[in-house]
Formats: sequence, structure tokens, C-alpha cells
Amino acid sequence: MTRNILIFTSHPDDDLLGMGGTILKYSSEDKNIVEVIFSKGEKSHPHLKEEVIVDIRKKEMEKVSKLIGLKKVIHFGLKDLKVKEEIKKHGIKKKVKDLIEKYKPEKIFTLASTETHPDHRAVNTTILSVVDSLKTKYPVYTFNVWTTPKLENRPIMYIDISKYFWRKINILKEHKSQWFSVYLQILPVIFRARYYGYKHNCKYAEKFEKVR
Repeated sequence: MTRNILIFTSHPDDDLLGMGGTILKYSSEDKNIVEVIFSKGEKSHPHLKEEVIVDIRKKEMEKVSKLIGLKKVIHFGLKDLKVKEEIKKHGIKKKVKDLIEKYKPEKIFTLASTETHPDHRAVNTTILSVVDSLKTKYPVYTFNVWTTPKLENRPIMYIDISKYFWRKINILKEHKSQWFSVYLQILPVIFRARYYGYKHNCKYAEKFEKVR
């Protein structure tokens, strides 16, 4: 089994909000972490020209990726709020399949099916559909960004991120263009990490559901 980790998200800040501490931990263990971002995220600032906000968010992600230890970031460049339609239009399932077969990851992470954002759910559906079509079975774990996970009868994986939690919070602030949503999320992120830490007998933790 390789030491590769594949992460599929919808927007550039999804990873830090949902699993930033885990990324930092895996990076410290010299795992090869590759992240694939589906959407350009251009609708976060409707008053700005699309190309301006896309460029800003890409530059922010470049800086963040170095700080958290991502080896590579791949942008699919799909339209924000239209990811479901864009996936079909641009043959994204084939691209996802090729990436999984190239990296043969020890774990795949993606957004949970219970997320309220339609783009998040579209990414989840796509990843699970592709994984289910492959002969080789890969473990898939999901995480939440905007919603609290619903209780389901699935295996749970907690990752102790006590050593990395405040680094995650500080790096999250590098998404300066998203300051409003980021600061709106910081308290819930802290609360969840403390609660999951309590469940896992540590100070801070992140929670994942094993769906495959």
C-alpha cells in the first residue's frame, strides 16, 4: 500500500475547516497528500469580477498548501454552485478515476453526504460512484464542514490533532478573502474539535465516517 492520501473537496477552504489538523498530522508523518478542488469558488464575492476572485483564492490556496504540507493541489475549475452539472459536462468522473488509479491511495477523504451545500453533496456522490466502479477497493472517509454529522451506523475514525489544532486555526486565517465565513466558523470548529477530543480521550480531535 502506498503512503498516498487523496482529498477531494469542493472549495479551497473546505479541507482546513473539516480536516486541517489531520492533514498537518499526516504531513508530519511524511505522507504524500494530494488535494483535488472541484470548484473555482467564484461566487463567494459576487461584487467582484470572476477572474479576480478566482485568482485571489488560488493564490491563497498556494500559500495554505505549503503551510499544511500538501504535496500537490489539482484544480478542476468548475463553476461554483453548479458543480453537479459541471461534473457531467466536463467528464470529471473519468478524471477522478484516473487520479485514484494513478496514486492508489491508502485513504481517500471527501465531503459528507449530509452537507447542506449542494456542491459538497455533488462531490461526495461523484467520489463514491467512481470508487464503487473500481475493481480495487479503497477506504473512503467523509468529513463535515458546515453541518454536524448525523448519527449513522458507520465506523468512526477519530484523529488526535491536539498538537496541530491551533496551527490549523492560524493557517485558516490565510484564506483572507473568506474572512467572514472563516470567522463565522472558527467557534464551531473549536467546539467540534473539543467535543471529538472528549470522545477520543484527547484535547482536540477530528472525526471521520468510513463510508467505503
